[in-house]
Amino acid sequence: MKLFEPIKIGQLDLKNRIAMPAIHHCYTPEGFVNERLICYYRARALGGAGLITVGGCTVDTVGMGPMMIGLHDDKFIPGLQKLSKTIKENGAAAATQLYQAGRYTHSMMTGQQPLAPSAIASRLTRETPKEMTIEDIHTVIENIGEAARRTREAGFDAVEVIASAGYLICQFLSPITNERTDQYGGSWENRSRFGKEVIRKIREKVGPDYPVIIRLSGHDFMPGSNTNEEAAKFAAELELEGVDCFNVTGGWHESRVPQITGELPRGAFAYLAYGIKKVVSVPVIASNRINDPIVAEQILQHHLADMVNMGRPLIADPDLPNKAREGDYGAIRRCIACNQGCLDMVFTFQDVHCSINPEAGREHEIEQKPADKPKKVLVIGGGPAGIQAAVTAAERGHLVSLWEKGERLGGHLSYAAMPPGKHDFITFLHYLENQLSINGVEVVLNRNATAEEIAAEKYDEVILATGARGAEAPFPINGHPHVVNALQILDGSVIPGEKVVVIGGGSVGCETAVATAEMGAISADTLKFLMENDAETPEKLKELLNRGTRNVTLVEMEKGIGRDIGISTRWVVIKCIHRLGVKVKDQCSVKEINQDGVIIIQEDVETLLPADTVVLAIGAVANNSLEEELKDKVNNLHVIGDAKKPRKINEAVREGFDLALTL
Repeated sequence: MKLFEPIKIGQLDLKNRIAMPAIHHCYTPEGFVNERLICYYRARALGGAGLITVGGCTVDTVGMGPMMIGLHDDKFIPGLQKLSKTIKENGAAAATQLYQAGRYTHSMMTGQQPLAPSAIASRLTRETPKEMTIEDIHTVIENIGEAARRTREAGFDAVEVIASAGYLICQFLSPITNERTDQYGGSWENRSRFGKEVIRKIREKVGPDYPVIIRLSGHDFMPGSNTNEEAAKFAAELELEGVDCFNVTGGWHESRVPQITGELPRGAFAYLAYGIKKVVSVPVIASNRINDPIVAEQILQHHLADMVNMGRPLIADPDLPNKAREGDYGAIRRCIACNQGCLDMVFTFQDVHCSINPEAGREHEIEQKPADKPKKVLVIGGGPAGIQAAVTAAERGHLVSLWEKGERLGGHLSYAAMPPGKHDFITFLHYLENQLSINGVEVVLNRNATAEEIAAEKYDEVILATGARGAEAPFPINGHPHVVNALQILDGSVIPGEKVVVIGGGSVGCETAVATAEMGAISADTLKFLMENDAETPEKLKELLNRGTRNVTLVEMEKGIGRDIGISTRWVVIKCIHRLGVKVKDQCSVKEINQDGVIIIQEDVETLLPADTVVLAIGAVANNSLEEELKDKVNNLHVIGDAKKPRKINEAVREGFDLALTL
């Protein structure tokens, strides 16, 4: 595979073409490298990545982010030396990313007003920055250069500076954030001056042969800002300034184009890397939603880029590169693009973990040892909590059986993969099934366990992972012939009528409303065919893409919808709801469902919402009736996952894993 061919960045030899980009983890509250960070990156280096970039790393205190790795003072160098040594000793090259957020800085974190080229408020922070003076500009450039010097002194192989995501260099380059009238604003030459001077200063500090990388916005996806054409122009100019590699991503944090959620097809932004690759002679790295080695290989084989980034995929599975090199694709735990444990955590200033990898961020405290004595273990329930418990217990040497009452494994995980943008969830189920097989877990389907049967088998440990069931409706249902639950819509077992009312505006209700509203809209293949043959106008194509054949209304009791959806993905779901014309009725209660539809009360006014189909998405309750029946009948009884309390996938997976470590 081309993925595992060596490549050079400047004078730096890389063993393969897989890079792990800088990801903020919130692991360093005081900025100092610690054992947690070292163990975390040791696992990724051992896993086979060619290049690991750590960061963002702060270059000063006025543009820093919360709990980032410190590079703004020499006092951080000793810890950084330990980190770079660890990464390199375990097989990967190491780089830092230099971070200055400009107007994206939160003053509550720094105690200082953010700096930016112009005093234009940020939609991300809701703050207005201070317009930088010439002295401010020179100071920041010097600070970036000094951070690059520290990078080299700390033993890293390369340094990267961020000019993407809407951070400071982007703010100077873009006409929508730069309204200056001096030598740093106005013309393209002036707006690009800051970025060029940053590279010159870095090169001055690190010398002519030290590899310098720039993380580049390949398209801002901001109205009135820079496109791939301007990005390519900037890249060509930066290569002349001494940049050795371009790490290309897309969009700003304010962009209304999804960047890394499941709505973005795998590798879809590789075209942005190709736009840069056409005009430069140094390596170009493609980014965003490259969670599969086959997709990565195609990007390289089609000459869209010279390397690929795998950020969240290496959080989910540090050993992905080694597994891909060995051809063991079934053993890869692919990132499912949920963002629950990573980006949502960063945006809420919490430490990063992973919904599907219970060890991520805990490598320093977890040691999975063989069991002292093999036990006979029974797991009841084949959802993510039960399967993870069974797999981990079997890995430790226990004799494990898993009983599932249905005809297939997965529990609610199978349903979670059905809404638009969630298709990658099913890859986690495929991974779990593979792990059950290779670890010798006995799986029995269509086994509806009773307390008597379980007790008769004399298991040493019994784990109840029986999941959750739909909550009962708190309102009367009188005579309507088509009242179904959301899962029946998602799995296709019920085809809804033309007028659909979805009751419940949480994540399940929102996703079901979107899935229903998309029914009858043209497919991607049809869109491609019609575009290729100029069969319809662009306006008509957009209409056909954004309108299905159902009239959908979403009803929610509280104010707003999707409140249980993570901050990094909620806006995408809301955008889809608006795009597809779903009507939203929030802050209203349901009086009853009758033969004509749903009667709601909003501001003391009763209204009938006519409905051919009524869909209930009103929450879930634990399905744990076996717990009471099994008390005093088995030696050790444990309840995990939704059977304990309905929550998200990350709690289910972690509870299964953690429990199995104690057996």
